[in-house]
Amino acid sequence: MSAYYAASRLWVDAIIDPLDTRKWISMGIEMANHAPIEKQFNVGIIQT
Repeated sequence: MSAYYAASRLWVDAIIDPLDTRKWISMGIEMANHAPIEKQFNVGIIQT
């Protein structure tokens, strides 16, 4: 499947140029750092 096909159907928000990957990842980390923590993360019971 092509990324352009998925974008034309609005299945993805954007197509990221591989040269801009670091910029997008750093923006995501920065946004996550400023997001409030609403409740404590709980993984529950992990059964192995």
